[in-house]
Amino acid sequence: MIVRGTWSRTQQSNYFVSTAARFPTKALVHRRVHRPHRQFVCPSAEVQQQQQQDSVRHTSKGKSRKSAQQHPSNGSQSSKSSGSLAAKTSKGNDVVLYYCTGWPQAKLHCSVNAGAWQDTDFAQVNSSNGKWCVARVQVNSVAVQPKTDQPLVEFVVHNGAGVYDKPQTGGNYQISEAGVFALRDGTLHKSSGEAVLLVSDLDDTMIGDDAATAEFRDYWESEALTRGSLLVYNTGRAVDKFQELCQQKQHCLAMPDVLMSSVGTKVYNWQDGVWVEDAQYASRLDHAWKLNTVREATYAALAAAGREKMHFRPPEEQNDHKVTCGVHVDVMEQVQQQISDSLEADGVKARLILSGMGDWRYLDIVSINAGKLQALEFVRHKYGFAHNRTIACGDSGNDKDMLSGQNLAIVVGNAQPDLLQWVKDTQLSPDGVDARLVITEEHMARGILEGLHTFGLK
Repeated sequence: MIVRGTWSRTQQSNYFVSTAARFPTKALVHRRVHRPHRQFVCPSAEVQQQQQQDSVRHTSKGKSRKSAQQHPSNGSQSSKSSGSLAAKTSKGNDVVLYYCTGWPQAKLHCSVNAGAWQDTDFAQVNSSNGKWCVARVQVNSVAVQPKTDQPLVEFVVHNGAGVYDKPQTGGNYQISEAGVFALRDGTLHKSSGEAVLLVSDLDDTMIGDDAATAEFRDYWESEALTRGSLLVYNTGRAVDKFQELCQQKQHCLAMPDVLMSSVGTKVYNWQDGVWVEDAQYASRLDHAWKLNTVREATYAALAAAGREKMHFRPPEEQNDHKVTCGVHVDVMEQVQQQISDSLEADGVKARLILSGMGDWRYLDIVSINAGKLQALEFVRHKYGFAHNRTIACGDSGNDKDMLSGQNLAIVVGNAQPDLLQWVKDTQLSPDGVDARLVITEEHMARGILEGLHTFGLK
């Protein structure tokens, strides 16, 4: 089975390599890359003063409890995990706590339903740019309702080196019910609003207007993130090119929790300071895919079209599940048909994606299980978000794959004519009752904020 699609890329190079270059003999491997430096936000002066009190002891109704300075017992709940895994809404009776801190490492010292005091590690939330961390307290094993005279969870926070964050009024922080909570500058509150999975294109959607990008980042870090929301960028860039963009836009761009790249052929998770490819997603792309067979079919199409009409794109644009070429429009139908027929005859299931504008177009041949929507659905299932809490955002025909799913969709106000025409042709009317797609008045990142408001999710 061969699936063919056509759309335009947001930004395309006007220059293609004039001479076709053969693929490298070894499979391309993306190196792990580090994030740009993140500026931490320290607790307020009042909180720091409170944190430095000597001889800190837990007290409740006059009863003395084990000191927060004491090392966790052998029964300690050490649950250090990736920020993206922890940054979800509570499940069952769990308590999820977001903590705003400048500490490079924070620990939650807590008691569940007046039980033993134990330590739980916080994990950094990547989309907070280093400002927030998160921990989950599992309370399914205890009674849902706390004892009459005790909170469900009682806790303090410490940095592992004798510095503590306790309420300025004394005692300990207390939570009386399951849910998602945020602690910042000594103030603890239960998060309100819906947790969402926001999947956004980059060029001319999330970026393009630095002031709008920064406005979105401020909203995300102050409101959406602490509800358990997840931020994902779905881009045609390879991971190293994305990292270069992050360095250029670190003054305004929120970092994602998950990265989808290379036309939906790669999914990366942020773990221990590096982007790590999701092995589970990569294994799905192997189904009915034969890289060498795809390469040979592409070589044959190039020979038939001629090098003045077709060429392979540079090695950095290729990977184990994607072959990318530049093809002149004069021979596009011929090339697509020849590759499709050849792969079908060899039992290879692939998706042919045509994009770009002008006389030269990009042709991506990818695994049948790859693509922007396929990557979105994988992440949605992995983190348990419903379709009506998953929002895809884009501005061009290159995004219509992920805009065409069952999820909600935001088309920003600066959208290209080909995408607007596609909305019209597919009858995805933004004017219908309970429409799942909106076209905003605002442009780029402000359009995303307007769309979230329209859906009642801001």
